[in-house]
Amino acid sequence: MPTSPSANEITGRAIGALFFAGFGTIWIILALYVRQMMTTANLSVVVADLALLLVTALWLMRKSKLYPRVDEDPAQAKAFNRINGIQWIAVAVVAFSFARLHLDPYVLSAITLIVGLHMFPLARLFSYRMHYATGAALVIWAVASVLLAPVEQLQGTTALGTGILLWASAWVTLALAIRAARPAGSARAERQVI
Repeated sequence: MPTSPSANEITGRAIGALFFAGFGTIWIILALYVRQMMTTANLSVVVADLALLLVTALWLMRKSKLYPRVDEDPAQAKAFNRINGIQWIAVAVVAFSFARLHLDPYVLSAITLIVGLHMFPLARLFSYRMHYATGAALVIWAVASVLLAPVEQLQGTTALGTGILLWASAWVTLALAIRAARPAGSARAERQVI
């Protein structure tokens, strides 16, 4: 018999989706800039999708108040901060090192790889399998972009794919959380998907 999710789980998924939406937007805008496609129409589509993601995540956070809250695990917060700290340090080292070595076209692919790899410990930390899928997709994309895109198009191609993958992860995360947050009497309220 499925149990209902906690307010913390629902809110956590909504916050995670907000991060994916925000960073995905940054990557997509970067791609539009690098590819010289920064038009009103393209920006309108980006802003509309971001707005829809934000409204959905905020609605889900509001809905989470209907569920019981559980005590937060301080060790989980410390581990999360440590994982993200390592990720940002790795990004800074790679960006600096690649610039010094004149490997600028490969910086965004390397950052995508780092972001993808950091999803694996987060998946374990939060017991959320979707992070494994997101991490694997980002790692595969980082490698594929280097192997398949011409070097002069590499940065724009990598940024666009990374942004789309992060947006897709945000949408899937929200959909799974909404499904899990259905009323307890609903046959579809399944804790294991969240």
